[in-house]
Order: sequence, then structure tokens, then C-alpha cells
Amino acid sequence: MPLPHPNSRTRLSDWISKGDNNFLLNFIDLDYISSAGLRSILATSKKLKERNGKIFLAGLRGPVEEVFKVSGFMAIFRVFATAEAALREI
Repeated sequence: MPLPHPNSRTRLSDWISKGDNNFLLNFIDLDYISSAGLRSILATSKKLKERNGKIFLAGLRGPVEEVFKVSGFMAIFRVFATAEAALREI
């Protein structure tokens, strides 16, 4: 689901409240991410850190990958080329 989809943060919060602590976000079909989307990912990551959880990223490409590099998010999150590669390692 592209971020910031209006329900994405709510869905993640719901899953966290149900005990899910690790998430793989696959951005393969994403062509744009706003600053609100980045903030949502960061806020969710902080919430997960309190529960020993993590967010993993996959499928970053083009302008979206550039935004993640420039914003420093590539250093914060573990990033995989594909969702399949991520699932093999996490």
C-alpha cells in the first residue's frame, strides 16, 4: 500500500496493538513518497522500537530510493532489493 495512504498508519497501529512487531514494507510499486509518508514510517519505527520490533524496507527504486537516501533513512532501516530477499534473511 503506498504511503501515506490515509489508512496505512492506522493499519500499522492496529497490527502493533495486536502484538505484531516486525514489518516488511515493499515499495516496489511506489513512485512517490511525501514527507508525511516518511514521518509515518519514522513514527511507527519509534513505536516498534519500544516493543523490540523493526521495520524492514524492500523494493526502493528511482525517486523513492533517492528520497530515502537523501533523508538518511537508508542508514536507519535495513533495506533489501526485493521482498523475497528480505523474507529469506529476516
